[in-house]
Amino acid sequence: MKNKLNGRDFITIGIFNAIGIVIYMAVAFAMATTVIGGFIASGVSFMVAATVYILMAVKVKKKGVFTISGTLLGLIALSGGHLPHAVFAVIGGIICDLIIGNYESKGRMIIGYGTFALADFLGTVIPVILFGTASFVERASKWKMSEAQINEALSYFKVSWAVGFGLITFVLACIGAFGATRILKKHFEKAGVI
Repeated sequence: MKNKLNGRDFITIGIFNAIGIVIYMAVAFAMATTVIGGFIASGVSFMVAATVYILMAVKVKKKGVFTISGTLLGLIALSGGHLPHAVFAVIGGIICDLIIGNYESKGRMIIGYGTFALADFLGTVIPVILFGTASFVERASKWKMSEAQINEALSYFKVSWAVGFGLITFVLACIGAFGATRILKKHFEKAGVI
């Protein structure tokens, strides 16, 4: 296995990320229709999109797959004015690549993917906990959230809730990745796709 990404790899990563990001956004927007749904949206989104991301990773099998994926997610976050979210997405991709290593361990792939999702979640919550709620209130107003919804959401921006929702995000993403590895083995390996 060659270790450097080539043009074909970049095309594969781009195509799979386009599909993964569409799934992620669709699920996240559907989940964000309630306050609690908004807090678990990242985990549910990564759980649903896991097959796409894990198939991409197994197909390319080179360092940098998730760093590029995190960068693409970060660019989308940045386009919405969410700099901390963008930074955490990139960092999550880098950490995921480091955890996965040489793609020999399905367990490391599952944990790496869960970490990738966790970093995405933390990028939305930590800035509010550390720097205050003003930016969230401003964004929530643009999202047409009522004052009652904004107040309810703000009550969850505490470290204890962030840890709980972060754990839920990690577990959901790991469940999705585990399911994805099973689907890949059952359907894609037998078909000769990977």
